[in-house]
Amino acid sequence: MFFNSILRRILFGLYTGLITVLSVLPPSELPTVKLFSGADKLIHMGMYAVFTFLMLWAWPRFFRGSLQLMPLFAVMFYGLVMEILQDLGHAGRSFELLDVVANTVGYFPGLIASKLLLKY
Repeated sequence: MFFNSILRRILFGLYTGLITVLSVLPPSELPTVKLFSGADKLIHMGMYAVFTFLMLWAWPRFFRGSLQLMPLFAVMFYGLVMEILQDLGHAGRSFELLDVVANTVGYFPGLIASKLLLKY
C-alpha cells in the first residue's frame, strides 16, 4: 500500500513536470496540428483534468473536510503561474486569461472522474 502511494505521487510529479515543460517551451518547439478554433482550450482543460485526477489519486484521503477545495485552488494557482511564466519568458508565448479559465474548468472533469473511478 505504501509503495503504491509513492508511485502515484511520483506519477503526479512527472505529469506536473510535463505540463511545466509544455507550458514554457517556445511554440516553435511544440508540434502543430490544425484542429478547430478553440481546440487549444479543450487541450488545456484536458491537461488540467488529468492533473486534478492524478492529484486526487495520489492523495486520496487527504483532500477531505476543510481541505476538499484545496485541489481546485491548486489547479487555479498552478495554471495561473504557468501563464505568467509564459508571459515572462519572452519565448513567443503570452499570458491568456482564457487559458487560465480553461485550466480551471479542467478541474471539474478531473474531480468527476476521480469520484467515478477511485474507490476511497
